[in-house]
Amino acid sequence: MNSWFTISLSLFSFFFIKIFSTEAAPTYLFHACPNTTLFTPNSAYQSNLNTLLSSLSSAAADGADGFANATVGQNSPDQLYGLFLCRGDVNTATCSDCVATGKQDILQRCPNQRVSVIWYDECMLRYSDGSIYSVMEQVPSFKMYHTRNITNPTHFMRVLGETMDDIAARASVGKSGKKVAVAEANFTSLQKLYTLAQCTPDLMVSECNTCFRAAIAGLPRGKQGGRLFTPSCSMRFELYPFYNASAMAALVPPPSYLHSPSAPVTRRKGMFVFVIFLPL
Repeated sequence: MNSWFTISLSLFSFFFIKIFSTEAAPTYLFHACPNTTLFTPNSAYQSNLNTLLSSLSSAAADGADGFANATVGQNSPDQLYGLFLCRGDVNTATCSDCVATGKQDILQRCPNQRVSVIWYDECMLRYSDGSIYSVMEQVPSFKMYHTRNITNPTHFMRVLGETMDDIAARASVGKSGKKVAVAEANFTSLQKLYTLAQCTPDLMVSECNTCFRAAIAGLPRGKQGGRLFTPSCSMRFELYPFYNASAMAALVPPPSYLHSPSAPVTRRKGMFVFVIFLPL
């Protein structure tokens, strides 16, 4: 083996390892700044906000099991409350990176806002000047859905409804400490349906269930994929795997049933549409 080939192979190996060992950047989805009241720059509120976001970012880096909340300040109007929730299947490094990104991003997208929330595919980060811990909130919310319609929509909606009901019930209980559940169902003999439901673990079973019920009602109908996010819960379905199945298997047991197949469906590429709901 000549020296040029050896050097080239070494350089290729270095860059290959470098590329594939680097965590992908968090996938931004949406943000909301629902409160029109602003804080004054360089005020006590801004100082407390910086402290709050740093505290949450540190908690994520320290392995907070995908969720943490914090309170900074002693008295209103400068007291703040915040929390983050990482998707149930992501590891500590991915969770930490997402929260750290959100810590910077939320200040740029919602400058001087007293109440803000930002969603990524991997996590959610929010803060408020009012208590948000153990408080179920369904707004602001947004949903995304595939532009392609599903074939055999009647059968698909039956399978989707039964599967969503199942994961909503299991995620609400949250026996693993994380209120999250996934399920696969046979839509056809060749096509599976993949679903995920997650609720913030500070909520009671009944509150998570209420949030999921509203999310199920708001999910798009007859589409090849869709998701809905609120500050307290989220749900998603696709015709392709979008979560780490092995990581989820270690957290929660799979459902005890699969649906019977029906007519085949052709998977096609398409775009996603955003629909946003904000408080009045």
